[in-house]
Amino acid sequence: MDSADTDHPQHQQDPSRKAASGGGGRLAGSTADLFPKLVAMQRQSVCAGFAVLAARAQTLLVTGKLTARMVSPGAEDMVADLIERQTAFLLTHLSGSPRPLLYVADPGSVARPSPAVLLKATSDGRTDLLMPVNLGAMGNGYVAFFGVGAAIDNELLMDVHRKSLSVMREAQRLAYGVMPTRDKLNDREIECLQLVGNGMKSEAIGERLDLSVHTVNAYLGSATTKLDAVNRIQAIAKAIRLGIIA
Repeated sequence: MDSADTDHPQHQQDPSRKAASGGGGRLAGSTADLFPKLVAMQRQSVCAGFAVLAARAQTLLVTGKLTARMVSPGAEDMVADLIERQTAFLLTHLSGSPRPLLYVADPGSVARPSPAVLLKATSDGRTDLLMPVNLGAMGNGYVAFFGVGAAIDNELLMDVHRKSLSVMREAQRLAYGVMPTRDKLNDREIECLQLVGNGMKSEAIGERLDLSVHTVNAYLGSATTKLDAVNRIQAIAKAIRLGIIA
């Protein structure tokens, strides 16, 4: 279905005028404001708990590390176990792939094709879903959902992944602060810029995001204008420099 009518870029209100709220499209004033968004995603996936994990990559000077930025009540032990057992693998995956990670008791029971990487559950057969988020210079990490009970299909994975990008972006903004330009771009504009930067054409991006070519070009044009760039190439270069895309 053509999403041009329902997913068309909208004029963004000045961030300084947005209320600090967990409501859609509004900037969070504190990490507490992000919890309603995460709770809504928890209900959507019918899971027992969630966490936002910030990643620090391995370098010559420091070891790779995952840090729990936010954890839902009761999920502390699940987070600690995940970090203890899976840090090395999760950091490696984060640096090389945007695909969600799905830990299930029987990987063969999941309908294919699936955009998720299917892995054998390590904790009593519990189904866990980890959404990798790579924000370039702004920071990387995962939004994790533990004990997922919802039917996991491609539509759910894509929707939760998109929302995870938004939550992580806000969490990093609150932790470190970002340049005002980022707040002017919406999620779709950033997604389209990232995919163009990855070498994809508008037609392929439309297929990937289930958008019409016209809508993809509208997002790219809007992003180019907001970045005060003269063309897409300059917009991509500027977005990389600002840490908006990788």
